[in-house]
Amino acid sequence: MEKELKSELLEIIKTLKDLKKERLARCIEENWQKTVLPYSEQLNSYKPSIKLEKEMSIAFEKELLRIGQKKEEIAKILTSLEERRTIQTGPHLGATEGPRMLCINWLGSLGVKKDDYYVVGMFSGIPFSNHFRPGRINKKIDSINLFPSNMQDALVYRSVIPQKLLDAVKNLPEKIKELTPTATLGESYTKWALNICQNIERNVLKKQNLIYLDINEVIAEYLIQVLKNKNHIFYKIFFDTKTREEFIKAFPNEIIFYSPIIDGKYEATENFFFSENKLKNKEKEILLGNPERLIQEIKENRLCPGLIIGFLALTFLNHFKCLGSFAQVEYLPVYQEKFLKLDFMKEFKIEKVPTANLTTGTFPENPNSFPVDIILGEKLIKNPNMLFGEILITMKEVLIGSYFTGDSKNNKKS
Repeated sequence: MEKELKSELLEIIKTLKDLKKERLARCIEENWQKTVLPYSEQLNSYKPSIKLEKEMSIAFEKELLRIGQKKEEIAKILTSLEERRTIQTGPHLGATEGPRMLCINWLGSLGVKKDDYYVVGMFSGIPFSNHFRPGRINKKIDSINLFPSNMQDALVYRSVIPQKLLDAVKNLPEKIKELTPTATLGESYTKWALNICQNIERNVLKKQNLIYLDINEVIAEYLIQVLKNKNHIFYKIFFDTKTREEFIKAFPNEIIFYSPIIDGKYEATENFFFSENKLKNKEKEILLGNPERLIQEIKENRLCPGLIIGFLALTFLNHFKCLGSFAQVEYLPVYQEKFLKLDFMKEFKIEKVPTANLTTGTFPENPNSFPVDIILGEKLIKNPNMLFGEILITMKEVLIGSYFTGDSKNNKKS
């Protein structure tokens, strides 16, 4: 069995190298033969070399309060984040996840002690039309759409609960209803989605220390805090011409923010890029003359931080070890290499932060089982003694077909 597995994986590794997906190939080559439990313990053994910024701690606290975590629990979660500085950043924010993200969370959480926390920073900077189907109760067949057609391209970040969701919830199977939080028309969809997703995966994985939050909300609040400080690196990126030009030269094609727009009767998602002394999309410009305007946009106009902004804040300024899927292990090391060359980043010692932390796969016995299907009766076989390669081989075509090569021009969240 192991001989055949090795042969197949070596073939995948060679193909990935031929396709210039060298970082993903290296992650697989170095780790496929490890048993999943020790591999997860290795992923979770990181200790940061710097303190967590006060502003980042405040931002996490605010998000944990928003999603309804109890204050005494929040204090413990914040201590865990400070000490372990490890967070899963692979999943998109949706009401339910698919087979791969379920396996990712099982793998990532295996090596976390019962009295500690496995924190999932779900990414809400996507439209509802994203292929992960963030606005549905996802199942193998007969997924349940929670949003009307005029919102299918709307931004998930800071979206609100529509009438269609309320109607759909009434007809959910009883076993799913038991795990469904109360939904109120016009209130936060992301809070509701995070809580149902957390409830379902705690039930499926038999772990109560899983914490699901919106990482874009965390970064947005962090920006609101730090943009008041003229000495902070983010203030300089947005409002100091020399620093901003250096940043743009290194990252010319990066999305800085996402935002919703109205196109007739439909809501859609637009991207903001740097354009000299302003942020610009197809419909709007935000002049970068002072922080008050940008802070107001973040607070009031659903300006959602992009990928580069989030990872600069988490990985490179606060030394978080971000666990991720096959896409992230390609682009995050490239971000690191580029930031290392920038003068304004020299003081942050970012070379110490591990950026290729692969968590991906599907369960060999249940490669197409959705969390909701398992709640409804499908069996899930979880074997902590199998090899990491066994959960990788089940998604051979996905690994080879991934569109990431470390080229920032092609970066999307996946």
